[in-house]
Amino acid sequence: MAKADFSPIADTTRRAEIVALLRRAILTGQLEPGQKLNELRISEQMRVSRAPLREAMRELVQEGILTSIPYAGTFVIGVTAKDIADAYSLNQVLDEFAIELTWPLRDQRFLDEVDRRHEAVKQATRDVDTTRQIEMALQLHGLIYEWADNAVLLETWQRLTSRLQMYFALHQRARNEPVPAEDVHEEYARLLKGDDMRAAQRHARAHIELDYEELLAYVRGLEQRATEGGKADRTAPMRKGTRDS
Repeated sequence: MAKADFSPIADTTRRAEIVALLRRAILTGQLEPGQKLNELRISEQMRVSRAPLREAMRELVQEGILTSIPYAGTFVIGVTAKDIADAYSLNQVLDEFAIELTWPLRDQRFLDEVDRRHEAVKQATRDVDTTRQIEMALQLHGLIYEWADNAVLLETWQRLTSRLQMYFALHQRARNEPVPAEDVHEEYARLLKGDDMRAAQRHARAHIELDYEELLAYVRGLEQRATEGGKADRTAPMRKGTRDS
């Protein structure tokens, strides 16, 4: 199981920094899918009390990248190949609908915002900042949902993004790269500002499918290792004098 080390943080920014540090640990793989969070260890490393840590963890539970299990603890959400297939297929349908709703509502403000968010993605890529690159990429993809003037659609997208940020991070680990290529959103941004809605929809679908099979293979490998590890744990004899921690 991966081991994450956390640095002390200032009291004045406790909750926001705790949330940011935990999210970064999850997205960079220091905390792996399915891993239990050790509250005592994390609070000691950050030099904060467990109360603000628990508040931050609850916030990430609400976001959907942590899950709390009664009497068991708080865990990073598990990821299966089916989870990814479900999320990506839904994302494709939602993107197509969001583009259709947004298309007649575009104006100069929309075009400028595409450029602004696209540049933010590229800057995070140049900085090789995994967490920020994922956040900025999701903000760029989220613009069509914000502009579509459909509250239910936007709410659905916001619920989906918490899982997508983890899947994007897993994708980069599958590629053994901290960030994707800087130009990965060039065509997406260009088509969103263009005149061909169908082309924008087709590209959005293709963009989601980019290296999708590679991600699925990576996650299936994680599932296989977890299964084999579980079998080993069940078959290994307990040494004399030891007990479960």
